[in-house]
Amino acid sequence: MRAHRQIGFLSLFLVLSVACASPTAESYYLQGKQLREANQPVEAMQAFLSAVRVPSDEFAVKGRAYSNMATMCRIGEQHELAFDLYRQSLNQFVAAKDTLAQAFALNNMAWEKAVLADKQTAFQLLDSALALSSSEAVQTKVLESRAAACLYAGEYDSVLFYTVPKPALASTPKPALDSSSTSSPYFAILRAQAYTFLNHKDSALFYARQVLAETDNPRYLDDAYYILTHCDSTAVADDIRDLASARTDLQRSLERNDPEWIEAMLLAQQALEPYSPPLKPQTLFALIASAILLLLAFAAWLYLRSRRRENALDAQCRLLRQSPDIRSELQWNDYRQFSALCNKLLSGIVSKLEQRGLPERDIRICVLVLIGFSYAEMAQILFRAENGIGKDKYLIAKRLGVSAKQLQETLRSIANSHA
Repeated sequence: MRAHRQIGFLSLFLVLSVACASPTAESYYLQGKQLREANQPVEAMQAFLSAVRVPSDEFAVKGRAYSNMATMCRIGEQHELAFDLYRQSLNQFVAAKDTLAQAFALNNMAWEKAVLADKQTAFQLLDSALALSSSEAVQTKVLESRAAACLYAGEYDSVLFYTVPKPALASTPKPALDSSSTSSPYFAILRAQAYTFLNHKDSALFYARQVLAETDNPRYLDDAYYILTHCDSTAVADDIRDLASARTDLQRSLERNDPEWIEAMLLAQQALEPYSPPLKPQTLFALIASAILLLLAFAAWLYLRSRRRENALDAQCRLLRQSPDIRSELQWNDYRQFSALCNKLLSGIVSKLEQRGLPERDIRICVLVLIGFSYAEMAQILFRAENGIGKDKYLIAKRLGVSAKQLQETLRSIANSHA
């Protein structure tokens, strides 16, 4: 019974260990974010890839992992790949029933189409984003993407339409194009770029300097640097120097030919390829269940076998206990025959006691104790005094590390053991 319980506990421990040791999509995702912040693109991409491959229903987490991979591809100027990864993030957010996240995913997809000069598709995606959520944050992002789509399409007047602040009308609901939603540095950069292409240098310089005053984002400073150096040859030297420094840092951190970024983009491509996990969840659970059943069956077999051995030993002891002449029954005067007979009838007890170093005299007493004879009966069989039998029994028990009262049960355990 003890072996049965121990194997049962071991089975439970193995199941819990497998469940606890299996990393979750969220743990991989958080690891990826830390690695990305530490500027380790390959390791970060590997973590995000592991997150989306975990066989679980963590759809929202997997959506964010796909989105982070797409953003890294955007940095690496792999816009087609970024679009496909943002589409995968959209699918995950749909499964998670997160409409706000779906809207932002559609916006990101639109932005990639804008960079790829596909304004029509970009606008369709942005209309879908607004249909899902009308939150101010979504509206602002949609405006940015519409303006960017127009900029990449060469429609600079339309860029100004979407970015220049428009006053709200008191009699109508607050429109999307008000001063609060078009006051970010990104809108200022879009205006500056549009005015640069329209050859309105004063307006371009105005918005470029506005970016310089309002943000230290290297991306925006990079664009502002370009506009200042191309629109104003008399720009303040310190401004140019600061912007050039920011541009250098940006180029260093986002070097397109960096081998690590190239390797990271190749890893991102794997996220779009069909993937079959080594073991599907159903197969894994089936294997675990089968292993548990096998362990339990083995434990039951050991238990039943032990019980059969115990029952057989008890039955044989009862027969010998009822024997009219036990000395003759066990060939008492010939130790060799006595040993062979006791081993056969009593589960190898003589050999097992010999392995423990007991001499012949003590083994004979142990056999009588195992069968269940009293002191008086043993004294009659051995032709000795009862006191001497009791003393010998005490010494044998001490040698086996138990009390005299426990000796018979200990001998039963030895006989039923596999040793």
